[in-house]
Amino acid sequence: MESMLDVRAALKHVDLFASLNDELLDAVAASSVVENFEAGEQLVRQGAEADGAWVILDGEVRLLRNSQVVAEYGPGKMVGDLSLLSGAPHSVDAIAKTKGSRVILGVGEFRAAVRRHPDVAFELIRVLVDRIYHMQEAADTRK
Repeated sequence: MESMLDVRAALKHVDLFASLNDELLDAVAASSVVENFEAGEQLVRQGAEADGAWVILDGEVRLLRNSQVVAEYGPGKMVGDLSLLSGAPHSVDAIAKTKGSRVILGVGEFRAAVRRHPDVAFELIRVLVDRIYHMQEAADTRK
């Protein structure tokens, strides 16, 4: 079983949480659970209600949209961040390509952690605004 330090380290590598200090990372980590998965296991179903997001600790996951592979993720990648923050249904199927484990951030637990530590929300807003800025820049250079 992974320690709190392992979970904190995994979260620290995700852009949403990279700027959080150790206290805020611990608050997010404390609201999470670690779960193992088996090769071939369906971890997320496209269109399913948002129940949370997760970070891959080890193993590989294949993401499919409308049965087409759109990405393959490994350790340190987050799945479901938009659903976690927006409440929108999951936009992909996620199928375990290999055996592995993940840190799961449930919607309710994550929101409770943010209410207890509002600075988490401010950091998330900053990261999301940065993402939007870079998307706009990329779109402008394609014109």
